[in-house]
Amino acid sequence: MERDLAIPAITEACIATVAAGNDAYQYTHQPPCHVARPVQRWLHDEASIWQETNCYMDLWIELLYGWGLDPRAALAFTVSQDFEGDHFTFFKYPQADIELLYGTVVQEMAIYDTLQAHVVEQVRRGHTVLAEMDSYYLPDTRATAYRQGHVKTTVAIDQIDTAAQRLSYYHNLGYHSVEGEDYRGLLRLTPEVRDEKNLLFPYVEYAKRVRPPLWGAAAADAAAALMRHHLGRRPTVNPITRWRAEFDEQVAVILARGDAYFHLYGFNLPRQLGANFEMLHHGLAWFGEHGLSVPARISQAAHSIASESKVLQFRLARAVARGRPDRGTECLGTIESAYEEVIAGLLSSFGATDPGHA
Repeated sequence: MERDLAIPAITEACIATVAAGNDAYQYTHQPPCHVARPVQRWLHDEASIWQETNCYMDLWIELLYGWGLDPRAALAFTVSQDFEGDHFTFFKYPQADIELLYGTVVQEMAIYDTLQAHVVEQVRRGHTVLAEMDSYYLPDTRATAYRQGHVKTTVAIDQIDTAAQRLSYYHNLGYHSVEGEDYRGLLRLTPEVRDEKNLLFPYVEYAKRVRPPLWGAAAADAAAALMRHHLGRRPTVNPITRWRAEFDEQVAVILARGDAYFHLYGFNLPRQLGANFEMLHHGLAWFGEHGLSVPARISQAAHSIASESKVLQFRLARAVARGRPDRGTECLGTIESAYEEVIAGLLSSFGATDPGHA
C-alpha cells in the first residue's frame, strides 16, 4: 500500500496569517476548514493495539486530521515519557512542537464571561477552542459516562450556533455535535450551574493557526531536530526498571481495592505506556516516508512495548478476577529490554541535544 502524503487543499481562508510588514495577526470570520484531499489515517485505526490514548492526545490527532495534516510528524516527544511513580507521563503534544510543525499557536484562554460567549468569539475568529467539559453531557461517551457520571474530559470546538443551541467538536476518535439540553449542560447554562457563584471556571485553551504548516523536507528537518531535542530530555534511568521495582506492591494494592481501581490503574500505567510507544512506532514510520529511515528493529521494539503493555493489562485483569497476584515477569522483562533497544537505536540514528545548551 502506498503511503504517499496527500497535500491538502488548504485555502487562505482556513488560516490566520501574519500581516505583511508587521507582527499583527489578520483574522476573518470563516467557516471551519474542509480538506479536499485528507491524508491517510494511520492513527486511530481499527487495527491499532491501543485505538484510544488519552482525551487530549486523541482530540489533537482528530483535529490535525480534520485540518488535513499528518499527526505522526510531531510524535518525537514520546521518547521523553517517564515513570512517575503512580502513573506514566500523561503524554500529549508539546505546544512548541505544534507551533513549529503545524503553524498553530496554543494559548490558555482567559475566562471571565460565560463560556458560551468566549467560544463564540474565538470560533468567529477562526480559532478552535479546547475546553474541559463534563462527559455527562457528551453523547459520544454513551458507552461510559454520558448521563451516567460526571467525568472531566477535553474537547475541541470549531463550530457553534447559539440560536440553534448546537455546537460541533472533536473528541476521542471522531467529530461530533451536541444540541439542546446537552449544549446547555456543556456550556454551564443550566440554572443550577449558571447561578452557582462558587463554581470555578474550567481550563480552556484556543488553537490559532498563524502560518502554513511545514511540508516535505522542511517538515522532516524540523521533526528530526525535535527528535534530538526530546532524546536530550529522555529519562536518565530506564523507566521500566523503576516500575518493576514497585510493581509487586502496586499489584497488591490493585487486588486489595478491586476492579474499579484496576481500571484506573490500567489507564494510567499500562495504557499510557503502551499507547505512547505505539505512537512512537507510527512516528518512526513517518520519518521513513520522509527519507529519515531508522533500523526496523527500533520500530519493532517500540511496537513490542505497545503490545506487551496490552498483554500485561490483560494479565492484571485476570489477576483481579482470580484474586491472585501476577508479577508480570515476562511482560515487564520484554518491555524493559525493548525500551533499551529503542532509546539506544534512536540515539545512534539521531543523536541528542543537551537540554542545557539547546
